[in-house]
Amino acid sequence: MRGMPNRSLFIALFLSALLLSDCSLPKIIVLHDPLSADEHVRLGGIYDTQGKNGLARDQYHAAVRQDKRHLRAWTLLGDSAYRLKEYDTAEMAYRKALDLDPNNGDLHNNLAWVYVQQDRKLSKAQDLIVAAMELTPGHRPYYLDTLGVIQLKLGKVQDAIASLRTSTETIPRDQPDFLAEAYEHLADAYRAAGNLAAADSTVEQQSQLKPAKPKEPVAQP
Repeated sequence: MRGMPNRSLFIALFLSALLLSDCSLPKIIVLHDPLSADEHVRLGGIYDTQGKNGLARDQYHAAVRQDKRHLRAWTLLGDSAYRLKEYDTAEMAYRKALDLDPNNGDLHNNLAWVYVQQDRKLSKAQDLIVAAMELTPGHRPYYLDTLGVIQLKLGKVQDAIASLRTSTETIPRDQPDFLAEAYEHLADAYRAAGNLAAADSTVEQQSQLKPAKPKEPVAQP
């Protein structure tokens, strides 16, 4: 319509006035994380000792955001996510850790347990444990416990009994928590085989273990 100012000219004049005035456009505030990746890991460790798994996981997340090649942070993120039953995160973290340290038997074992807890990829879990025993033979007694559980889930009951019996015979007696868990798994395998007498005897052996010495309490922040 005649008499109306040109719209494009009006917008141009407005922007020019804005730029020439004391007004300024809003600024984006970028928050800086004051802690290093190592400091996040140390803080996460403190939370871990206090049983605050969620807070620990958050610290390990922060650490790997800062340093994507931080092996310890990826490993601990996997551990905390596993305890929280956040298995997708645990799997991702352990796989990242394995990319950085492919010859670590314990990481193979931990990733296998992620699959065991979900009853998925059990053949893959078994392969991981076989590799773990080759990579870290000193931890074979503990890995045999994992292998026995996998074999039991795969229906290989006699193989599971053999693996778990060897595990209970070779885990050091000064590791009662690990040993008790292996005895529990062996009892499960005996029950699956229909040998209730052997299962009861295994439970009795488990009950005779001396409990681990309690850790010193950690002061709350």
